[in-house]
Amino acid sequence: MQHDAAYGRDNELTALLARAAAASRGETGSVVLTAPSGYGKSVLLDTLLRAPACRGMRVLRGRCREAATGAYTGLRALFAPARAPAPDHPEATAGTDGPAVFLPDPGDGRRFTPASAYPVFRRLSEHVVRLTADRPLLLVLDDAHHCDEHSLRWLDFLLRQGAGRPLLVLLARRSGAGLRAPHAWTTVLAHPVVSVMPLGPLPTDAVGGLAEQVYGRPVHHRLPECVAAVTGGNPRNVVRLLRELRRRGAAPDEAGAHWAMELGGGMAARSVPRLLERESPEVHSVATAIALLGSVQPLDHVAVLADVDRVRTEEAIAALRHAGALTPDGTDIVHEAVRTALLEPLGTERTAELRARAALLLSDVGRPAEEAARHLMRLPDAREPWMTAVLRAAAARAEQRGAFAEAAGYLRRVLDAEPDDTDVLLRLALATAPDDPPSAVPLFRAALAGTTDTLARAGIAVQYAMACLSLPLPAVCRAEIQGALEDARDVLASGAETDTRLRDQVASVLLLTGRRETGAVVREHRATATAPYRPRTDRLQTEGLAALRTALTGHSRPAALEGARRVLAASAPQQPLWLLFTAAVTLGLADETTEAHRALDTMVRRTSDSQTARGRLLAGSLRSYLLHRDGSVRDAAAEARSVFRTECQNPGDARLVAARAVLASVLVDRGEPRQAERLLSRTGRVEPHRSALVSLLSLHALARARWAAGSPVQALRLLRECGWAQESAGVLNPVVTPWWADTCLILAGLRRSVEGRELAEQGAERARRWGTPRALGLAALAEGVLTPGRAGLDLLTESAHQLSGSPAVIEYARAEHVLGQALLRYGDEAGARERLRRAAGIAGGCGALALAKSARRLLVSAGAAWAMPSGYRPEVCSPSPSRRWPNRR
Repeated sequence: MQHDAAYGRDNELTALLARAAAASRGETGSVVLTAPSGYGKSVLLDTLLRAPACRGMRVLRGRCREAATGAYTGLRALFAPARAPAPDHPEATAGTDGPAVFLPDPGDGRRFTPASAYPVFRRLSEHVVRLTADRPLLLVLDDAHHCDEHSLRWLDFLLRQGAGRPLLVLLARRSGAGLRAPHAWTTVLAHPVVSVMPLGPLPTDAVGGLAEQVYGRPVHHRLPECVAAVTGGNPRNVVRLLRELRRRGAAPDEAGAHWAMELGGGMAARSVPRLLERESPEVHSVATAIALLGSVQPLDHVAVLADVDRVRTEEAIAALRHAGALTPDGTDIVHEAVRTALLEPLGTERTAELRARAALLLSDVGRPAEEAARHLMRLPDAREPWMTAVLRAAAARAEQRGAFAEAAGYLRRVLDAEPDDTDVLLRLALATAPDDPPSAVPLFRAALAGTTDTLARAGIAVQYAMACLSLPLPAVCRAEIQGALEDARDVLASGAETDTRLRDQVASVLLLTGRRETGAVVREHRATATAPYRPRTDRLQTEGLAALRTALTGHSRPAALEGARRVLAASAPQQPLWLLFTAAVTLGLADETTEAHRALDTMVRRTSDSQTARGRLLAGSLRSYLLHRDGSVRDAAAEARSVFRTECQNPGDARLVAARAVLASVLVDRGEPRQAERLLSRTGRVEPHRSALVSLLSLHALARARWAAGSPVQALRLLRECGWAQESAGVLNPVVTPWWADTCLILAGLRRSVEGRELAEQGAERARRWGTPRALGLAALAEGVLTPGRAGLDLLTESAHQLSGSPAVIEYARAEHVLGQALLRYGDEAGARERLRRAAGIAGGCGALALAKSARRLLVSAGAAWAMPSGYRPEVCSPSPSRRWPNRR
């Protein structure tokens, strides 16, 4: 398909046709086509000569040869073409009177002088004038960059002498190529009737037209984009690549576009070095500089690195563009394979030297630190002080963007050079933790062991504990964290230090980690020669931990909400994921479920590109817990199961422990306590001295399973263990795990009400302090089951009322169930039936089948003829619009 390369040349063809029409009207003109090799100069001229506007013209066409020597070689090719007539123009041969006889012998190598050339110029010009007498004349000379000085001087003479004649001279020359007669070209281009028409790379739409012609059908939009990018828009290379893709069976779809990038990159990597073989050393130096810097701009940077002046740098860039080494816009190397091919001949040592120079150059001129660090990361080592300074700055910028994996790469190189720097160890641990917490543990431990200052150790321990919140840390690691925190707590409590932020952080984290285990062996601190490291206590992190501490201790719901909401409003990518997690926990305990889920959504979005997705798993575990406590039993089970469908299957993983506890609670709600016990047994022994929330959840779920299985005494023991763990850690919020309310219910069932009254009063006091309807409803429920007579019924009625206005759907159903049971005992069968029907409907609709079954059984005892409503589905929850609990997965 000879006309392939004419795609995308409509504007140029229109302009040439206009010049041909002007020549037909008697105007003299000339056009110089300039373009790199393969850009379709000859094809464009062929297309022009086939146009109707040129059919009535006399055409003489020739091609200058690089090997041709002597004077008038260009005119000899023009007036005596050998077996190369112009398309559709059999008369495109020498004139009838043989103008070639006017020329000197082919081997004549005399220098040009006006006196010696004038006789030849005059006779040739007269011949051309005779040719224009009966029709317009079109002279076409290809590869005119090889044209000799005599021929170019004559063309200039002709344009001056033939003014007003129907004459058009077309010269096609390769841009960037060396000119045989540069001074003569200067004279020609200065002529007023001569215009220069450069041919640029093909645009994407033109490449798309070529692709459709090659494939014979529409193509995916990515294919022409990729082909244009990898070929630099060179028409010849575009056609070659498209035909090769089709020959290899590549479809014109998105997969074919990816194939085009790889295949085209390989083709360019093979062709570009060959095209540059004849270029000057300056061109090679500029090519190397661009390959290293990754961009042509700023041009001064390329010139400095290449050690070439600016003018020659511009010329070299033009040569590289013509060779197809640069992208269509000329800003960068066209493909990584070409970059590799340009750098490979340098060798490892020379490449490292140039990369170090490039990094220093970019650093000195004030470019972003990441640009310089990119080169330093490719060096065998980066131990010079300026190198580590650049890498630290690049890591800081990456941390600000939330690109922790990138920051970790920079910091590892710094740590290679400065292995005892505690700040680098801690920053590297924090950058590693979001994607790979297990790999961050030894870094945290090294930072902790390398620090002797008590408050500095506490700052490290805070970050250590929160970053590894989801990990089943060994006892020795927990002891290190808790020991550092407790030591700092004692110092801060003595009044000698006034760091209130650190004091709040230490107190908050101790609530989560609990007390130090006895018998744990802690690694001794080693002294370092560096200056004592002092922790940086981030204000937002302090507020988030303080809000969590307030929520866990149950002191002030408004204060906890204010702190959590500030965290969400100000959260940025550089902040750790655990900060969003703590905000979600705080909001969930305050029954602001919608905001809690929004925090988890943000957490998931922040980890969308993470390969390990640990943040998503942590968010999924907490989401399943929030969904279950708000009555979305089916959604909670689905979310918890999704946590298990991951690559992380360590049974001690905190995320799996939490998800397993939620699933066990769901099984208990469905009336399958034995299955719940078997599920929890996979976690292993739940240690009551660990006050982590997941341990409390597991203990509480196991106690509920034993209770539902008919072992209330065992359940009572487990609930007291759960309460002891909470109390010893200072977790006093009554809704973290309502172990105290369940304890009161069991004691009431065992007719040991006296044992539970003190616990119920304590729970009521804490519930009033926290103030949510859930807490107040649970407190009234616990007191109601222990209080005989009408006072007890009033408390149970208050419990149902409070819980009806909270997201605690299952607790509300249970309160109605207990109230209906009490009314039945006191002989109020009508009131009992009303409450029990409500309990059965709510519990069945939310999937709490065991509670629904018990309520239906009591309904029958109360004289109700229970009938399942038509179309009733017990596992589909249908709350009223006024309820505020989410139904989301």
